[in-house]
This record gives sequence, C-alpha cells and structure tokens, in this order.
Amino acid sequence: MEKNKRIDYLIIGVILIVVYIVLQHFGSIWGFFLKLLGILTPFLFGSALAFILNVPMRFFENKVFGRIKPLKKHDTLRRILALIVTLALIALVVYIVTSLLVPEITSTVEGILQMLPKALEKLDAFLDEKGYDLGNYLQTTILGETPEQLRERLSQVLDYALKGVIYSTGVIGSMYSSLLQFCFTLMFTFFILFSKERLARQFCKAGYAYLSEKRMDRLREIASMTQRTFASFITGQCLEAVILGVLFFLAMSIFKMPYVLLISVFIAIMALIPVVGAWIGCIVGALLILMVNPMQALGFVIMFIIIQQLEGNLIYPHVMGNAIGLPSIWVLLAVVLGDGLLGVIGMLLFIPLTSVIYTLFREKVNRRIGERGLEGKV
Repeated sequence: MEKNKRIDYLIIGVILIVVYIVLQHFGSIWGFFLKLLGILTPFLFGSALAFILNVPMRFFENKVFGRIKPLKKHDTLRRILALIVTLALIALVVYIVTSLLVPEITSTVEGILQMLPKALEKLDAFLDEKGYDLGNYLQTTILGETPEQLRERLSQVLDYALKGVIYSTGVIGSMYSSLLQFCFTLMFTFFILFSKERLARQFCKAGYAYLSEKRMDRLREIASMTQRTFASFITGQCLEAVILGVLFFLAMSIFKMPYVLLISVFIAIMALIPVVGAWIGCIVGALLILMVNPMQALGFVIMFIIIQQLEGNLIYPHVMGNAIGLPSIWVLLAVVLGDGLLGVIGMLLFIPLTSVIYTLFREKVNRRIGERGLEGKV
C-alpha cells in the first residue's frame, strides 16, 4: 500500500514538474509548434484537398467507369480517368464562373463610375444646404495643388517605387516559397488519392498492433462515420449553393432587377459558407441594386428573406438529409468557433466535425441512461 502511494506521489510530482517547465517555456514551445505546423502545411492542405476531390472522384470511379466492362478490372486506369474527369470538371466550373463574372464586374464598375458624378453632385447639394462646400474642398485639396506640391507627390511615388525594387528580392523569395508549397501540396494530394487504400490498411495494421481489437473496431466505426458525414456535408453544401443561385437568378429575372447574373453567382458562391454566407451575398446585392433603384433594393431584401425561408424549411432538409443531424444552436456555435480559429475553412470544417462529436456524445448518453434504467425520467 505504501509502495502504491509513493508511486502515485511520484507520478503527481513528475506531472507538476512537466507543467511547470511547459509554463516557463510556453513561448518557445508554442513557437516550435507553429513552425512545425508551417512545415506540415503542404501535407495538411494536401490531405484536405484529397478528401474533397475524393467525393466526386469516387463517384466517377465506381458509378461511371466501374460500370464499363473493359475498365472493371483495371483499378489504376479507372482511378486515373476519374481524377482527370474531376479536375476537368473543376476547371470547367472555374472557367464558366470567371467568364460570366468578369464581364459583369467590368460593366458594374463602369456603371458605378458613370453614376459617381451625379451622386457627388447630389452629395454636394445636400452638404451645401448644411453649410459645407464639398466642391471647394475638392478643388483646394486635390485639384488645386501647386507645382511644388505635385513635384513632392511625384518624388514620394518614385521613392516608393525604388523601395519596391529594393525589397523585390523578398517578394521573389516569398513567391518561390509559395510556389514550392503549392507543388508539394499537389504531390501529397495525388499520392493520397492514388494510395488511399494502402494508407488505410497501414493505419489499421498499426492500430490493431498497439490497441485492443474492440477499441480499434470502434475507431474504425468512428472514422467511417466521420468520412460519410464530411462527404455528405460537402456534397449537400455544393448542391444547396447551386439551387440557391438558380432560385435567385429566376426570381430576379422575373422582377427585372439589375445585375441578375452577378448577384446570383455571387450568392451561390457565398452560400458555400454556412449560415452567414448567403447573408453576405444579400448585403452586397442590396448595395449594388440600391445605387440603381432604392425600391428594387428593398424588394430584393424581401425576396431574399422569402427565398431563405423556403430554402431553410423545404430545400435544405431534403438536400442535406440526415448528413448533419445537428440542432441549429450547435450549428451556429460550430460556425463561430470555426471562424474564430481557422476562418472560412474553419466554418466548413467545424460543422461536420461538431456533428460527429454530437452523434457520439448522444449515443454515449442514451446508452448510459438505458443502463441505469432512467428512460422515463427524460
């Protein structure tokens, strides 16, 4: 008994010493962690990109090319063809969106520039009524510069240009580092996609070697559920964004609102960001329409609220199904935590991750309540 107590005290003492050392060198340890994270960035991004690409790639590999008799026995060829088709589809989507948006953005900027003088005139008239002379301010501060002031401004511009040339080596080095990381990310992505079964077998083999069979079986169940949840979430989120963009395109076309294509595509892209993305699209769209017709901007906001209610109550549950199975309050919490830790990527990551944790915790709670015979209490 005394020996066990001594061992317990020894373990507690070692833990306290380790905690003290960590607290004393927390800055150095955290800096080392961040440096290690930076080194592993290509692998982490490559793994994430491989997981996303695997969703459409698996569909083409099994559902499309897997049904072609000459390709059934050629797994490597089917995988190569599936990857090529997936990358081609992504490139096609990017090209279509870019070709649609660039002319719309150009015409929108030109329209805003054409409306700007009239808007400044109205602002000048309004300020003039309040006792402020905007025209005189612009004339004296911008247009009314003396030659000496112009020469001074030009010398500042040249000074900034020379500094840019001096520091260009740093820019080139940064571009080289980014390009190298991008190449490593692609290499990790392709390697994981082409050897995912072998990697899974290696992890399982190591797990069964060092863990009990029961625990490893449970870990495999959790990994399988996590994979299904993430894949369903990505598929559903993309499909929902497309449906939302089409609905806005049709509704805005019916009511003959301006910037139909630009706003519809922008809302569809923003809808990929859970909860807040579509509202960002609404604010931007309303501001663009406001410069053309304030009443139509109000109508656009009303239309957005109606479509959001339709999408949230009818479309979203059918599209997402039981992929998430997460109450709204936990979805909002996951978005807030994800945004605070990792930004937009964190929002997309934390919703399915929270769903997995919520499902596991719910199973644990229900099992414990059943074991204690307290089903009637809750």
